[in-house]
Amino acid sequence: MRRTHKVQVTLDERQYAAVSRISRAGRRKLAAVVREAVERYCVAPEARRRRLDAIEALYAMEPAPAPTDLEQWERDYGNLKTGLATGCAPRSEGDGVGTRKRR
Repeated sequence: MRRTHKVQVTLDERQYAAVSRISRAGRRKLAAVVREAVERYCVAPEARRRRLDAIEALYAMEPAPAPTDLEQWERDYGNLKTGLATGCAPRSEGDGVGTRKRR
């Protein structure tokens, strides 16, 4: 990801020694170690929480009935996947809704 913000941080001796040790051991720049710490402490837990929320939402859903016509279900599912992949809503045959020209 492109870095767009610069941050200046003042560390005490103990903090600087710890970051410096990690930096030297991994042969990485101090800034890389600090970015990794921010990722692990701030970004990763939020992503994990979102994934867990999504899993809980899936488990809370009512079970869907089994399809009676497998071929129709596969067509509908294919249309849904195509709509999600292109950013358009799925469309019925011939209605012209949800179509988008591809480049």
